[in-house]
Amino acid sequence: MATLCRCEAKITLVCGANHLDFAKRNLEQELPKELIDRVRYRPINTDIGLINREGTLLVDTGKLTEICEYFLAKVPSLAKTEAEWLKREAVSAVLCDMPIWAMDACDMAGVPFLYVGNFTWTELYREFLPEHIWKEYAKRYGKIQHTMLYALNNEEMLEFLQNSEKTPTSVVARPIHNDEVQRIKSQHEKPPVFVALGMSARFKQPIDVSHAPYDFITTLGVPLVGENVTVISNSTPNTQDYIAAADYVITKAGWGTVAECILAQRPMALFARDTVLEDRTTICKLQKLGLAISVTPENLHRVERVIEDLKQLDTSNFDTFYDAASEIADKLISLMQ
Repeated sequence: MATLCRCEAKITLVCGANHLDFAKRNLEQELPKELIDRVRYRPINTDIGLINREGTLLVDTGKLTEICEYFLAKVPSLAKTEAEWLKREAVSAVLCDMPIWAMDACDMAGVPFLYVGNFTWTELYREFLPEHIWKEYAKRYGKIQHTMLYALNNEEMLEFLQNSEKTPTSVVARPIHNDEVQRIKSQHEKPPVFVALGMSARFKQPIDVSHAPYDFITTLGVPLVGENVTVISNSTPNTQDYIAAADYVITKAGWGTVAECILAQRPMALFARDTVLEDRTTICKLQKLGLAISVTPENLHRVERVIEDLKQLDTSNFDTFYDAASEIADKLISLMQ
């Protein structure tokens, strides 16, 4: 987003209201007002994603099936409304990572569409949802003509992008602010460890880590307790700076957080979620590169052992990654011409 603004593009950001607020606060940190004024915001609940069972990292298949069926019934009307908006606003190109109705809308409006991602919902949903659901997703991905594949992408996604040109790229993440990193570091006498589980996970049993020779910076929902634990809000806009300030990171295997760890060059302990293909792929590829280990929530009871394992990693392969924001912006702009 910030890179596109600097390229003098006029941008409309479309996603859920909470995500819009988060994006707005981040952009206000990165850009002067004259560039921020190039961005408009449209709050739309764009996607379903994955729904976890309460207090776990396990997918609630029944609830997800029900909500996906409801969502798919709305896709035609969502796409029609969005296609009309695209034509009315004379939009030159669309960059999208997930919402399938956007693929239909661009097809209907004749607007160039760039898909950027490390997976599609088709191969993820295929593992645990009924066939009629994931095949509806597959139909939309089959319309895509231009794709940029993030690093660590699922090989299985290529099956559903056969009509698209495919350009490999690296990772993108919010920029690190060195002054803020130093401020965070200065607040800790012990080596800091960042632990995050995301807003969808809640673990109910507390784990006392006051004996550990580390300072833990955690998000809400992480069960670690002790005088050496600092909890930050899940709405903290610059968690990437906390990652960069930490010596080690323990987190879910979500691609965005992983990308921030990669660009900050921080070894990762990633919570294994074997039922989700994206997580399995991300962890497996990072393990082969020597940049991460796989852990379970139960391993938090032995968090010092986890950190000792992280110390053994050879992290030289971090240098094979780069910030691909400009590369992606250039590709999108090329589709406008």
